[in-house]
Amino acid sequence: MLNRSPFLAIAFCLLFSVACKKSNNNSGSNPLAGSWNFVGETTNADITSNASLGPISIQVVNLIDFRTINNMGSLTFKSDSLDAVGVGYSIDTTYTTYTITALATDTSVSPLMATVQPADTSVSYQLIGQDSIYFPNGSPFGLSVDSIQPPIQIKGAHFILSGSTLSITSTINQSGNLTVNGISLPTTGTVSSVITLSKQ
Repeated sequence: MLNRSPFLAIAFCLLFSVACKKSNNNSGSNPLAGSWNFVGETTNADITSNASLGPISIQVVNLIDFRTINNMGSLTFKSDSLDAVGVGYSIDTTYTTYTITALATDTSVSPLMATVQPADTSVSYQLIGQDSIYFPNGSPFGLSVDSIQPPIQIKGAHFILSGSTLSITSTINQSGNLTVNGISLPTTGTVSSVITLSKQ
């Protein structure tokens, strides 16, 4: 039987999973320009895997909802580059797994704990219109669902400025395979995240 909690191998490293080449060009006004403190991140995820064991069809649904704690570090937006210094955080929560067959639905709750040590990185970016940001060479925001598969990359996001608070919102819809007990399962996922920064 499949492990009822395939997310035990999950690694939620949503910030600063990659580093890209830095750019220092300066041009035009930029509403994001300046230095910001990392306040935290809120994420909701719905990951669904499907499998067949002989005549039995199984669906495994993982629901995750968390906000980072022990947040630290800062980000500086230049004209077309984003520099992060000492950004780190922790996650200490649980997630729920539903294992669904034609006969029954089994529910389990498992711990989800992770610590991202303070790190520095630099990436290039582009502003799109008045409220969107795009990372042409990959972003500092990524999500590792399966240690065998590469991280899911956040390459584009919307942002909202409200006073001294900057909220960066993204939604990722992705299909692929999740490896559980050596079995590759067709998987679809939706991950929605809000990263909150405060102006220094």
